Amino acid sequence: MTSSPLIKLALGLVAALIVVALLWFYRPFSPYSPAKLLEFQDPDKAVHNFRNFDEFFPSRRIAASDVPRPLVRGGEPLPTHFAYGGKMVEVGDFIARTQMTGLMVVHDGTVRFEDYYLGANSDSRFTSWSVAKSMVATLIFRALKDGKIASLDDKAATYAPQYAGTDFGDTSLRALLAMSSGIAFDEDYSDPDSDIRNYFFGTFVLGQNSDTLLFDYRRDRPEFSDFTYISPNSHVLASVLRAVHGRPLADIVTDQIWGPMGMTGDAYWSQNTPGADGMALGYCCLNARLADYARFGLFWLETVRGEGIGPDLLPTGIADLVLNPATPDHPPGGARYGGRGYSHHFWLPGIDGVFFANGVYGQAVWIDTRRNVVIARNSADPDFAANTPESTAFFDALARHYGDGVE
Repeated sequence: MTSSPLIKLALGLVAALIVVALLWFYRPFSPYSPAKLLEFQDPDKAVHNFRNFDEFFPSRRIAASDVPRPLVRGGEPLPTHFAYGGKMVEVGDFIARTQMTGLMVVHDGTVRFEDYYLGANSDSRFTSWSVAKSMVATLIFRALKDGKIASLDDKAATYAPQYAGTDFGDTSLRALLAMSSGIAFDEDYSDPDSDIRNYFFGTFVLGQNSDTLLFDYRRDRPEFSDFTYISPNSHVLASVLRAVHGRPLADIVTDQIWGPMGMTGDAYWSQNTPGADGMALGYCCLNARLADYARFGLFWLETVRGEGIGPDLLPTGIADLVLNPATPDHPPGGARYGGRGYSHHFWLPGIDGVFFANGVYGQAVWIDTRRNVVIARNSADPDFAANTPESTAFFDALARHYGDGVE
């Protein structure tokens, strides 16, 4: 029986749709595709993927400093054990169990320990995940010092007018920094239908504008009602930075952080689309060498201690801002967030003089201002959340070992 013209037309349309879908999914015309994103999400490949973000997402270069800050290398072994939960944990086992890929300890300006694991080396560029949030906060503080931002109590839309009429736009910079925006947003990375997963998908798979994706989210309680950590707060702050500087985020980082802090390696910030019009996702996706994360920690260590270039670049009183809980709802302790407290885009472990930047899967820049110790760590730990209290004990043990000589 001969097929009717309508059936042939229908089959032709189905075939054409299949071809279009396959082209969209695999995108042979582009190095970035939904197929590559599926590969990126494979947990068995996280170690490789977290230090090769540029294989999966477009990015913009952050140039190494013209005046690099050298790091004096000492070289000592790690302690063999540390105390946690009433027992002694073997350090080598902890490193392997948490899929650590790089670890550096700096004390009194000297690198006391540096090593790389699981195929990484000193030239590897590790993704930061939410350590990038602390970079964004640093840029906000610089803009406040430079007069580009008049007050942290100003609303976001004052500087980023694209948010005018939205609840994010009507939120103060201070509330965004404190993770107290009061805006309803589901941050559950394990839920494929969560807001954060959809936001990531819209940005990197569909190439959508990362600002406009946030316009419809609504506040369901007043700002500063509580401490609820949501990543869009950081992206809105990055949008403010783009607006007050009139430049892409990566370019701002080059001039305001990478240059003055003496970073020795090029870095890059992932963005939604390739090219000059791409928009960086402000809550994550800075990719840099381990030593440059340590230099960022050294900048903050010296700033809090009233040393180095920080007092000239950041506002007076910045130490109080980062070393103390943002509100009574932000103290260390309790069951939420691994017992950590929060200041203004930095975490507080409840140890005197310590604050730190932290990212999912175990990224960290630990800053102990009393012991003059900075620890930078990268990892691909799928059990990061459960291991957070143990990581806190590990960092504190390293700081005491190198800073106080405590075994």
